[in-house]
Amino acid sequence: MDYLAELRHRGFSQADDGRDPEGRVQFDSDLYAGTSSELTVQVYAADLQALQREIMPTLEAVLPMIDNMVDALGEMDADLAQIILFRERLGLHFWSRGINNEFTAVYVRNDARWIFQGFGEIFSDD
Repeated sequence: MDYLAELRHRGFSQADDGRDPEGRVQFDSDLYAGTSSELTVQVYAADLQALQREIMPTLEAVLPMIDNMVDALGEMDADLAQIILFRERLGLHFWSRGINNEFTAVYVRNDARWIFQGFGEIFSDD
């Protein structure tokens, strides 16, 4: 799917006013809203200008790789629900189809590549 084109079409909105200890707020973009492919892109930045300057270059690089990253995880009975960029980590958050379960595939950047670290918590400090 062309997540990047859809993101450029939808843009971001600030999700709340609460700032984290580093002064960032959450911004969301709902892609393919109202379809079976709907998912949210969630990022954190000080403001929209910082989002454009600091976060968008990373999203422009990673979003075209998302489908391949999901495929590399193997067959799962789950749907991609969120793409989360937090600090230097990327989370692909899934919702299970058969049971009430959510899980996140966590990646870290190594140069131009994203390395799968396992399933876990995207917001932890380790």
